[in-house]
Amino acid sequence: MSASAWSQETSKAHAAPQVQQVVVNGSQTDIEASRDFVAGKLIIGRKQIADSGLQNVSEILKREPAVSVGKDGRLGLLGLPGYTQILIDGQAPTGKSPLELDLSQVDKIEIIKSATAETGPFGIAGTINIISRKIERKNVQQLRMGATAVTGEYGANASWNLNQFSPDSPLSLSLNTMAKHERSPSASHAEQVQTAPTLQPQFESVRKNLRTTEFLTLSSELAYKLDANNNLSFRPDIGRITLSNDRSEQRYWSNGRQQQALQHGTSPMTSYSLPLTWSYDAGDSGQLETIFRFNQMQIKNDSWRSDEDTATDYAVRRQAYRTDQSSYFLSLNYKTSFSGGHDFKTGLQLTHGNQDITNTHWLNNLPDTSLSLLGGNINTSQETRRLFVQDDWRVNKDLALNAGLSVEDRVLKINEYNINSKASFTVWSPSLHFSKKLEGDQKRRWRASLAQSFRAPELDQLMLQPSVNAFAPCTITSGCGQNTIDTPDSMGNPALQPERAIATNLAYEHGLTRDSQITVELYARQIARKTGTEVLLMNLPWANQARYVERPANLGHAELQGINVDWRVAARDLWKAAPKLDLRGSLGWAHSVLSDLPGPNNRLEGQSPWRAKFGMTYTMADLPVKIDLDANWLPGDWYRNNLTQRTYEARKTTLTANANWTVNPSLRLVMNLDNLFAPQAESISEYRGNSNTLQTRTINSSYTRVGLRMELKL
Repeated sequence: MSASAWSQETSKAHAAPQVQQVVVNGSQTDIEASRDFVAGKLIIGRKQIADSGLQNVSEILKREPAVSVGKDGRLGLLGLPGYTQILIDGQAPTGKSPLELDLSQVDKIEIIKSATAETGPFGIAGTINIISRKIERKNVQQLRMGATAVTGEYGANASWNLNQFSPDSPLSLSLNTMAKHERSPSASHAEQVQTAPTLQPQFESVRKNLRTTEFLTLSSELAYKLDANNNLSFRPDIGRITLSNDRSEQRYWSNGRQQQALQHGTSPMTSYSLPLTWSYDAGDSGQLETIFRFNQMQIKNDSWRSDEDTATDYAVRRQAYRTDQSSYFLSLNYKTSFSGGHDFKTGLQLTHGNQDITNTHWLNNLPDTSLSLLGGNINTSQETRRLFVQDDWRVNKDLALNAGLSVEDRVLKINEYNINSKASFTVWSPSLHFSKKLEGDQKRRWRASLAQSFRAPELDQLMLQPSVNAFAPCTITSGCGQNTIDTPDSMGNPALQPERAIATNLAYEHGLTRDSQITVELYARQIARKTGTEVLLMNLPWANQARYVERPANLGHAELQGINVDWRVAARDLWKAAPKLDLRGSLGWAHSVLSDLPGPNNRLEGQSPWRAKFGMTYTMADLPVKIDLDANWLPGDWYRNNLTQRTYEARKTTLTANANWTVNPSLRLVMNLDNLFAPQAESISEYRGNSNTLQTRTINSSYTRVGLRMELKL
């Protein structure tokens, strides 16, 4: 397992005196605070997080109308999860998954459906920035304990938070620890047929998987106030996460052949981070923040697979994988205000990282000589430099502009199997945002955005690191023979370049009250150097004859247009005698075309023709109980993966319920029901070869997840 598989704070505006000044204070609702930002920032604030009764970042984002949920469960903006940038405190996450963060460790979440200079050049669909919870100026201690159940598999989780503060001391301390054990089963049944030149059954298969997640994390913050203008903060954290997978698949061919693959893998990851922050407030001269952080991470993977095939040899394969990563990060950020309503920000970020990988293969307890090319050591080093400048200009009480430029330079050097390669690029990302209130009404305004943004290749996509398909393996007697188009090997592409997009957004916000708002947004993306997959029949060093290989490539360009309607409405804003009921939801329509793939169905993967979300929160009048219901709908449709493959995914409907009971000010009980009714999901994969067409139809099982949790203030 690669390191990238483990991963996806801006400050308040300071404006000119008097009418231009923007103040985000505790009395504002999240909607009111969001209106203050020119670039259309949505805020999920601390109060909304605390009242939600949810456990982690993923759960609360699924409830947010602006966030789309794909059929594979991935979260994103504008229906494009692969193009959505997810940050922690304005930086790319290292090691831990940002969506799995416990909400007790989160202060707020910011959502921007465009690119800004401050958030960097990446994020074609926008950015989700998770702001960590900082030390509070009060003494707080909280304990959370929970349990989950999924079709007979059980899990448990717990978190403890402590905040210590004394008005007589310049020193403050916070501690956070979190533990989790969870088991997630999945199963599917598939049938493959040859549909051309003649109809012929191929095989049936049964797949089962049990994923076990265990982690323990500990984080803390030690803050010291040197004087009225200088503050130091040291925030070390350490964690260990272990993922285990038990998989089995049986294939029964129409000609009597049988295949069985049993696989077990365990991947422990240990990481720690040592960040030191110094902030200096020079009053009218501005504020300076300096961050230095050292990260260290180690990932191990030990997996084995047994292959039984009536047509070939029995084999037991084992792979041992280890990666050691270290990185140094330095950030300098400065902000100030000028006369005329200008808020100016600039920042410089420098990153240096190294990675060492060892990878060894065995076949029947002996070194696998057929895969000797895949073993050995891999070394990578990466240098990143980013600079941004940004100006928020409050032209008058009704009109505001945000203009900025972000530039990033990356150089990645890879020494892989004695092959040296270098991937480098420099990207320039200008952005312009416009906000205009209607007739001085704070709650009604137009917003427009124009930006150039990018999607950078993942490290896995740039490294060769080939992987042999489990159902076309190398054997003891015949080595690596020919595979079929539906069982390609995979490898990376060091020549891959970032995707570049011109992004435009036009939105109208109609605020009904301080808590109710409806937003209509039009958006378009023109993407160049679109990254896709190509399947090639190639002569390969690890095979004695040509094999099919799937790899990423820059293939062409894509165009996307869409419209979203999002709403948050309190029923009492429409009808004074209504129950305490809050309604939220969204409707979206989108159309995309890929130039490098023939139609029909040549659209962006993950982008649905339409999507719908609806949610409600009901607060009982006579009991301290709050109930939430959230539903999500996606249609069934085809999309084309590459020139030889297309995929159909059936419609998907999900329903989630949440109830939390505030027993007293110190105790709350929460119950979650996720994926109610658990409908099965159908998918079809169609492969077109030179002389035949194969179609695989899969039925994936779905399960309801039940969760119970207790929250106690000590």
